[in-house]
Amino acid sequence: MTDVRSDDLLLDALAEIDTPVISTPMQRAASQLQRVLPPGWRVDVAEATYPTVRTGQPVLRLVLPED
Repeated sequence: MTDVRSDDLLLDALAEIDTPVISTPMQRAASQLQRVLPPGWRVDVAEATYPTVRTGQPVLRLVLPED
């Protein structure tokens, strides 16, 4: 009989699975906005860095298409 370890099979299968995407309210809002933007425009969820809000809070960033 062949000695098969189930751990080897399980680890190989798990290595092929992509990391699940965690959906936050900000990411859902970005996705909804992305659907109505013209082609080439993009919405990113980024960390705020400017002094008008607390640094590190998520904000939506609109990225214009390059010419």
